[in-house]
Amino acid sequence: MSVAKHKKRSGKPLRHLKDIRRLEIWCALVFAAGLAVLFLWRIAFSPKKPIRPPSPPKDKSLVLVTGYCNCERCCGWERSWFGFGRPVYTYGAMKGRPKQVGLTARGTMAKKGTVAADPKVFPFGTRLAIPGYGTGVVEDVGGAIKGRHVDVWFPTHEEAARWGRRELAVKSIKSR
Repeated sequence: MSVAKHKKRSGKPLRHLKDIRRLEIWCALVFAAGLAVLFLWRIAFSPKKPIRPPSPPKDKSLVLVTGYCNCERCCGWERSWFGFGRPVYTYGAMKGRPKQVGLTARGTMAKKGTVAADPKVFPFGTRLAIPGYGTGVVEDVGGAIKGRHVDVWFPTHEEAARWGRRELAVKSIKSR
Protein backbone atom coordinates (compact mmCIF):
# COMPACT_ATOMS: atom_id res chain seq x y z
CA MET A 1 0.00 0.00 0.00
CA SER A 2 1.39 3.38 -0.92
CA VAL A 3 1.99 6.14 1.62
CA ALA A 4 -0.67 8.43 0.11
CA LYS A 5 -3.36 5.74 0.20
CA HIS A 6 -2.48 4.90 3.80
CA LYS A 7 -2.81 8.55 4.90
CA LYS A 8 -6.16 8.88 3.17
CA ARG A 9 -7.54 5.72 4.79
CA SER A 10 -6.42 6.16 8.34
CA GLY A 11 -5.75 9.84 8.56
CA LYS A 12 -2.75 9.05 10.75
CA PRO A 13 0.85 9.59 9.80
CA LEU A 14 2.91 6.49 8.94
CA ARG A 15 4.40 6.25 12.40
CA HIS A 16 3.64 2.54 12.79
CA LEU A 17 5.47 1.80 9.49
CA LYS A 18 8.58 3.45 10.93
CA ASP A 19 8.21 1.28 14.01
CA ILE A 20 8.02 -1.82 11.81
CA ARG A 21 11.21 -0.75 10.03
CA ARG A 22 12.97 -0.25 13.38
CA LEU A 23 11.79 -3.68 14.48
CA GLU A 24 13.17 -5.24 11.27
CA ILE A 25 16.56 -3.59 11.85
CA TRP A 26 16.55 -4.68 15.49
CA CYS A 27 15.77 -8.32 14.50
CA ALA A 28 18.54 -8.30 11.91
CA LEU A 29 21.05 -7.00 14.50
CA VAL A 30 19.97 -9.61 17.07
CA PHE A 31 20.24 -12.35 14.45
CA ALA A 32 23.73 -11.19 13.41
CA ALA A 33 24.83 -11.02 17.06
CA GLY A 34 23.50 -14.56 17.63
CA LEU A 35 25.45 -15.87 14.64
CA ALA A 36 28.60 -14.19 15.94
CA VAL A 37 28.13 -15.75 19.37
CA LEU A 38 27.58 -19.21 17.85
CA PHE A 39 30.66 -18.86 15.67
CA LEU A 40 32.85 -17.75 18.60
CA TRP A 41 31.39 -20.51 20.83
CA ARG A 42 32.23 -23.12 18.22
CA ILE A 43 35.79 -21.86 17.92
CA ALA A 44 36.30 -21.67 21.68
CA PHE A 45 34.75 -25.02 22.61
CA SER A 46 35.32 -27.22 19.57
CA PRO A 47 37.13 -30.49 20.28
CA LYS A 48 40.83 -30.15 19.60
CA LYS A 49 42.61 -32.70 17.43
CA PRO A 50 45.20 -34.64 19.37
CA ILE A 51 48.78 -33.73 18.59
CA ARG A 52 50.60 -36.77 17.25
CA PRO A 53 54.32 -37.13 16.79
CA PRO A 54 55.33 -37.34 13.15
CA SER A 55 55.49 -40.87 11.76
CA PRO A 56 58.99 -42.17 11.20
CA PRO A 57 60.13 -41.86 7.59
CA LYS A 58 59.95 -45.03 5.51
CA ASP A 59 63.32 -46.54 4.82
CA LYS A 60 64.04 -45.83 1.15
CA SER A 61 66.48 -48.73 0.93
CA LEU A 62 63.78 -51.33 1.63
CA VAL A 63 62.19 -53.12 -1.32
CA LEU A 64 59.02 -55.24 -1.30
CA VAL A 65 60.08 -58.70 -2.48
CA THR A 66 57.39 -61.22 -3.48
CA GLY A 67 57.69 -64.70 -4.97
CA TYR A 68 56.26 -65.98 -8.25
CA CYS A 69 56.37 -69.08 -10.41
CA ASN A 70 55.15 -70.04 -13.89
CA CYS A 71 51.66 -71.09 -12.76
CA GLU A 72 48.34 -69.60 -13.85
CA ARG A 73 47.76 -67.81 -10.56
CA CYS A 74 51.14 -66.07 -10.50
CA CYS A 75 51.47 -65.21 -14.18
CA GLY A 76 47.88 -64.53 -15.27
CA TRP A 77 47.29 -67.18 -17.91
CA GLU A 78 44.83 -70.02 -18.47
CA ARG A 79 44.42 -72.83 -20.94
CA SER A 80 42.12 -72.14 -23.88
CA TRP A 81 39.53 -74.68 -25.11
CA PHE A 82 37.98 -75.49 -21.72
CA GLY A 83 41.31 -76.01 -19.98
CA PHE A 84 42.88 -78.36 -22.57
CA GLY A 85 44.34 -75.96 -25.14
CA ARG A 86 47.45 -73.84 -25.20
CA PRO A 87 47.99 -71.12 -22.56
CA VAL A 88 46.56 -67.66 -23.25
CA TYR A 89 46.69 -64.37 -21.32
CA THR A 90 43.67 -63.81 -19.05
CA TYR A 91 43.84 -60.02 -18.64
CA GLY A 92 45.49 -56.85 -19.88
CA ALA A 93 46.26 -55.73 -23.41
CA MET A 94 47.29 -59.26 -24.45
CA LYS A 95 44.07 -60.92 -23.16
CA GLY A 96 43.20 -64.01 -25.22
CA ARG A 97 46.52 -64.06 -27.08
CA PRO A 98 48.85 -67.05 -26.80
CA LYS A 99 51.37 -67.02 -23.96
CA GLN A 100 54.62 -68.93 -23.89
CA VAL A 101 54.83 -70.06 -20.27
CA GLY A 102 58.16 -69.32 -18.58
CA LEU A 103 59.35 -66.81 -21.18
CA THR A 104 60.49 -63.51 -19.61
CA ALA A 105 60.08 -60.04 -21.09
CA ARG A 106 63.75 -60.11 -22.01
CA GLY A 107 63.27 -63.29 -24.04
CA THR A 108 64.96 -65.79 -21.69
CA MET A 109 63.35 -68.72 -19.90
CA ALA A 110 62.65 -68.10 -16.20
CA LYS A 111 64.99 -69.95 -13.85
CA LYS A 112 66.45 -69.64 -10.35
CA GLY A 113 67.77 -66.08 -10.12
CA THR A 114 65.18 -64.52 -12.45
CA VAL A 115 63.81 -61.28 -11.01
CA ALA A 116 60.82 -59.26 -12.25
CA ALA A 117 61.05 -55.54 -11.48
CA ASP A 118 59.94 -52.11 -12.62
CA PRO A 119 62.48 -51.21 -15.34
CA LYS A 120 62.33 -47.53 -14.29
CA VAL A 121 63.77 -48.49 -10.89
CA PHE A 122 65.85 -51.56 -11.77
CA PRO A 123 66.68 -51.71 -15.52
CA PHE A 124 66.98 -55.05 -17.35
CA GLY A 125 70.26 -56.76 -16.59
CA THR A 126 70.65 -55.28 -13.10
CA ARG A 127 72.14 -57.81 -10.69
CA LEU A 128 70.50 -57.75 -7.25
CA ALA A 129 71.59 -59.27 -3.94
CA ILE A 130 68.40 -60.37 -2.16
CA PRO A 131 68.78 -61.56 1.45
CA GLY A 132 67.40 -65.09 1.89
CA TYR A 133 67.20 -65.71 -1.87
CA GLY A 134 70.66 -65.04 -3.24
CA THR A 135 71.57 -63.08 -6.34
CA GLY A 136 69.30 -62.50 -9.27
CA VAL A 137 69.18 -60.64 -12.56
CA VAL A 138 66.27 -58.42 -13.64
CA GLU A 139 64.89 -60.12 -16.76
CA ASP A 140 61.15 -59.70 -16.43
CA VAL A 141 58.40 -57.18 -15.69
CA GLY A 142 55.00 -57.75 -14.15
CA GLY A 143 51.62 -56.07 -14.37
CA ALA A 144 51.57 -55.36 -10.63
CA ILE A 145 55.28 -54.59 -10.27
CA LYS A 146 55.55 -50.82 -9.77
CA GLY A 147 58.22 -48.78 -8.00
CA ARG A 148 60.32 -50.43 -5.31
CA HIS A 149 58.80 -53.91 -5.71
CA VAL A 150 60.46 -56.99 -7.17
CA ASP A 151 59.31 -60.57 -7.80
CA VAL A 152 61.75 -63.45 -7.42
CA TRP A 153 61.19 -66.67 -9.37
CA PHE A 154 60.62 -70.10 -7.77
CA PRO A 155 60.14 -73.45 -9.53
CA THR A 156 56.88 -74.28 -7.70
CA HIS A 157 53.90 -72.31 -6.47
CA GLU A 158 54.31 -73.73 -2.96
CA GLU A 159 57.82 -72.29 -2.69
CA ALA A 160 56.63 -68.92 -4.01
CA ALA A 161 53.74 -68.90 -1.51
CA ARG A 162 56.11 -69.87 1.31
CA TRP A 163 58.32 -66.89 0.41
CA GLY A 164 55.28 -64.57 0.60
CA ARG A 165 55.84 -60.81 0.87
CA ARG A 166 58.95 -59.44 2.53
CA GLU A 167 60.43 -55.99 2.87
CA LEU A 168 64.16 -56.45 2.47
CA ALA A 169 67.27 -54.34 1.97
CA VAL A 170 68.03 -55.30 -1.63
CA LYS A 171 71.42 -54.22 -2.98
CA SER A 172 72.36 -53.62 -6.58
CA ILE A 173 75.60 -55.39 -7.58
CA LYS A 174 77.88 -53.68 -10.06
CA SER A 175 78.76 -55.79 -13.10
CA ARG A 176 82.44 -56.34 -13.76
